[in-house]
Amino acid sequence: MEIPVAATVLGDFNNTEFRYFGRTARFFKTGDSFRITTENQQGQPETFTIAYTLGYKPLQQYVVDIGGGRFQVLPFAWDTREMKDGGQRWFDLYPNDNVTPANPLFWTRPVQNWNHMCGDCHTTGFSKNFSDDGNTFASRWSEAGNGCESCHGAGSAHVEARTITKSKADNDSLVGSMRTQKAQIDQCGACHARRVRLREASSRERMLETMMETWRPQLPQDGLYFVDGQIREEVFEIGSFLQSKMAAKDVRCTDCHDPHTSRLKAEGNALCTQCHEVETFDRAEHHFHKPGTAGAQCVSCHMPSRTYMIVDPRRDHRLAIPRPDLSDSLATPNPCTGCHTDRSNSWAAEAIRRHNGPGSSQMETWGKVAWEAVQERRSATEILNDLPAALHPIARAAVLASLKSLPPQSLGMIAAQRSASDPLVRLGAIDAIGKVPLPQRVPLLIDMARDSSLAVRMEAANLLAGVDRTSLSSKQREGLDAALAEYRMMLQRDADRAESIAALAGLQAAEGDVASAKLSFEKALQRDDTSLTVLLNLADFYRAQGNDTAGEPLLSRAAALYPEAASVHFALGLLRVRQKRTLEAVPELAQAARLLPDDSNYAYVYAVGLYTIGQKGDALSVLDKARTRFPANAEISSAMQAYCAGQSSPICSDTISK
Repeated sequence: MEIPVAATVLGDFNNTEFRYFGRTARFFKTGDSFRITTENQQGQPETFTIAYTLGYKPLQQYVVDIGGGRFQVLPFAWDTREMKDGGQRWFDLYPNDNVTPANPLFWTRPVQNWNHMCGDCHTTGFSKNFSDDGNTFASRWSEAGNGCESCHGAGSAHVEARTITKSKADNDSLVGSMRTQKAQIDQCGACHARRVRLREASSRERMLETMMETWRPQLPQDGLYFVDGQIREEVFEIGSFLQSKMAAKDVRCTDCHDPHTSRLKAEGNALCTQCHEVETFDRAEHHFHKPGTAGAQCVSCHMPSRTYMIVDPRRDHRLAIPRPDLSDSLATPNPCTGCHTDRSNSWAAEAIRRHNGPGSSQMETWGKVAWEAVQERRSATEILNDLPAALHPIARAAVLASLKSLPPQSLGMIAAQRSASDPLVRLGAIDAIGKVPLPQRVPLLIDMARDSSLAVRMEAANLLAGVDRTSLSSKQREGLDAALAEYRMMLQRDADRAESIAALAGLQAAEGDVASAKLSFEKALQRDDTSLTVLLNLADFYRAQGNDTAGEPLLSRAAALYPEAASVHFALGLLRVRQKRTLEAVPELAQAARLLPDDSNYAYVYAVGLYTIGQKGDALSVLDKARTRFPANAEISSAMQAYCAGQSSPICSDTISK
């Protein structure tokens, strides 16, 4: 991030116009200022002055100050690639969507807010400093862009350390050496991960950034990632790298990357053959491509790229062996057909089998286990029994968190993961336990509120909100209250986000403070009236109060803003069922099941709706397909048995025979 001057601004501001969806943005200069005239929140043309540039390769974005200390990122970026590569042009970051001021993605709305989304990683010594009362920011940073103190902490700590000791080892311990893998993942991951910040780190604490203490990575679950852990949405690098064999072997970020120049340590396959033998791996016998071609590059097979922000390809850091033989069953991409686009997954799988010879076996992947958990192909107990002992902690956590139906016999096995040494695994166990009713959760989670990891404590506290305090010992109450206070502090830090205020409202409601919850929900809606989380949760709050009349317009608005959100259609369907409008409910339930076919509950409720309105044959057909897709789901099997009583259809004959 830099101050906009002639040397730092790469975009064309020579009175250039960019047209999009029948509208025009104009980029120009006034004196030394770089300016843009574009649509404001009221849908009117307004001129803004560029406050900062953001990035430089392969694109550059631009930040403007819209008042109240609020910096927003414009929706237009400059493609800095060479013209022969399609660059040197303005482009829209949402080229396929007509993003109007009412759209949640519109550039003045919270999703595009720099203070929350960008500042922490694009400056040195950043503090967001949001004022909830005034809905304003007083964000501060010591340096635009990343300086030494971004990673190493305050220079004053280094100076103080050198006055205390002349020993390099002692100095490293005082100012934060980053020579170990853990230290690098802690520090680099604070920005190079899809993550949640747990607390503000002062400039003097930057050297003490710690995973699960100052930040928590998103688990590699289907949605953000493909089911086998491949990158899908914009997840950056650490969540992928932690799945890798390289991470398990203590490889560090700096073994490949020079952090001070942002360059690789070597080019091409020479980077990998720093460690891997040339004679074994950099040969056609290993990669079976002509030497010197793109297919012969290690990264082509082991670090396939995915393009984000229209022009920015980023490599998957799982460093995994391609598995085209699983692509059809798991619905996952693979680098073989990513290059050979005219070929099938089965062709690629056969080519690998043929190359490796008869009797060859493929490396096991946790993707199959995760897919079975997501698809409910087997019981939670069977899946847990088959988890590989050497599975990386973040992958184990993802499988645990992906478990859906949890019979009593599986809870003991999940509970055993609470004592895992890695807090990521403990977090995954907590996520799984959170799917059972509160009375069952309490004995399993109450001690986790005093866990050594801040991330684990917060998650446990959130899932224990509303517990009957009289059932707890004084030590348990103290631990829960302390963890809830930490959780509230995180939510208050992020009170610029409607989602954080809604989470606070949910906490207040669970604790029985309905009046405060209502006020918090209303504030959240005022802060962002397009937030899907707020619209859904406020409607659910009204449902709990027996006031679906107030909830219905919220869900209707959510459906208009997010027509492809299955959760909205499902909530609307349930609301209309409660209103005795079942005929109107069923199309919404059908839409939810269509949009999210991996959710067994959506299929089950849709079938129940069909049966209720007398479409028994259609209900049985939906259940039969769901039973095939989710064979371990007891609810679906029970419904099949109940609905087939007295029926003579082929589906029921098959059900009875089973």
